[in-house]
Amino acid sequence: MPTPPGRRQRRAGRMSDALGRADLAAEFLQRNRTYRAEHEQMQQRIADGAVAKNAAETAFARRWGLSFRHGAG
Repeated sequence: MPTPPGRRQRRAGRMSDALGRADLAAEFLQRNRTYRAEHEQMQQRIADGAVAKNAAETAFARRWGLSFRHGAG
């Protein structure tokens, strides 16, 4: 039985309140097939020596709009 739209919105609202922006963004990316495929391709190109790790990660982050604070994690 499908969940009524209003219930979905309330559930999503509670989830976004509990997670925070960074967690919600990370969850979105984990579920995004294109992101996962491109990340795997980037990792493979680095492993093959086709591209420098720093350059590949910088380009990947720019493409996906990722930014990381220094000292985080």
